[in-house]
Amino acid sequence: MKGDAAPRIVSFVAASSGSGKTTLIEKVVGILKGRGLRVAVIKHASKGFELDREGKDSWRFQQAGAETVILAGPDRLALMKRTTAEPGLDELVRLAGDVDIVIVEGFKRSTVNRIEVFRHGVSGDRPMCMADPAFLALASDMRFDVAIPQLDINNAGSVADFVADVVKRERLTRC
Repeated sequence: MKGDAAPRIVSFVAASSGSGKTTLIEKVVGILKGRGLRVAVIKHASKGFELDREGKDSWRFQQAGAETVILAGPDRLALMKRTTAEPGLDELVRLAGDVDIVIVEGFKRSTVNRIEVFRHGVSGDRPMCMADPAFLALASDMRFDVAIPQLDINNAGSVADFVADVVKRERLTRC
């Protein structure tokens, strides 16, 4: 994987919040990192977000009208940039830098390598993948009659195995 021109992308999506996407991604990232993969995560915040806290220098610079504020430290970098339109996934992947795989949380309308996260009692009556065959897999706490692989949402190791396997076989879309 290392040295490839572009990272592979896997999107974890769900019909609603509370399904466990973030928790599952957090565990999968740790497992993949433990296997030597360089992983980036892009989270889609469809309702917007505030990163800065009032009174901090970067917040003050934004309040003063700066279009872009970059925070740089010895072990991390943060970029805050005003936009007139939400950036596309391809642009965000480019910003992710030199990694082997980009895990995306959200962008459920995207058709890029989606794994649906479905939790009984939270996600509705039936998975989205039952009406859309373009999904890679279904991670759930229930079994469904679907033609794609089904993964146990409570077994992050098996989900990480699936992701690593499809990455190895290079079946994932690149931006």
